[in-house]
Amino acid sequence: MKRLENRLELSPQIRQGRYANFPRSRHLGSEIFMAGYEECAPDYRIERAEFPFWIMEFILGGMGNFRETGAAQSLSHGSVFCYGPGMRFEFWNEPERPFKKYFLVAGGTTCPVGWLEAGLALGKVCQVRSVAPIITIFDQILKEGDLRDGQTHAVTQSLHTLLMALIQRHQGEGDKAATGSRKAYELTMAVLQEDYRKLNSLSDLAERTGYSAEYLCRIFKKYHGDTPYRVLTQRKMTAAWLLLRDGRLQVGSIAREFGYEDPLHFSRVFRRVMGCAPSSVGQG
Repeated sequence: MKRLENRLELSPQIRQGRYANFPRSRHLGSEIFMAGYEECAPDYRIERAEFPFWIMEFILGGMGNFRETGAAQSLSHGSVFCYGPGMRFEFWNEPERPFKKYFLVAGGTTCPVGWLEAGLALGKVCQVRSVAPIITIFDQILKEGDLRDGQTHAVTQSLHTLLMALIQRHQGEGDKAATGSRKAYELTMAVLQEDYRKLNSLSDLAERTGYSAEYLCRIFKKYHGDTPYRVLTQRKMTAAWLLLRDGRLQVGSIAREFGYEDPLHFSRVFRRVMGCAPSSVGQG
């Protein structure tokens, strides 16, 4: 197990991850003090009889299962669940479909009220139909971990509140919400999140999903407020940030990993999307 701040141990079955730690108040209440994004290994499996903190997991990609008591509950794109002290649980991904997931960690003696008010129940897997705005908030929370200034606590807790409101809004949207253009949008988002390394253009995404480029632009404008190509680029640059932070590959190799033959072009795109040069990631 890898140990980070606040005595939280992380699974070694992680291919790569990005983590943010936040200051904890002196009262040690049920506030989030850590967030993370992880891409799991094929053999990822967690089995715990006890855990000291409250954890909320949000599955971005991959497939697997979660079990507290009784039958296992399936996990896939958009699944969200939480667990904490006093719970015996296990969850794992399918070897051929490893998880990509975000998580939050909170302290305190009781489960964060905001999680319960958002409709989450300890040990129960819920499904969120519209994941795009939730991904955006998770990414912003992680960025706050890089700032660590006088406003970090207030901004992070505000983002946490917004995240819970979005989960409550989009949780369990029924069959009517999952038909027509919404269903096409969610399918396209799932494909984009799974295959972003192999997709280099809007045409690639259209061919992969079977929808026309014009139709994808319309539904993304409606449900996401951005173009599918910009969403794809953001996903690539976020993954590139993780590889750069890992420090084992050069910028040119990472550029080619995401379909950019020209490292200078990749660097310009990275700076525009992430707000910093690739060479600056991991420094300091």
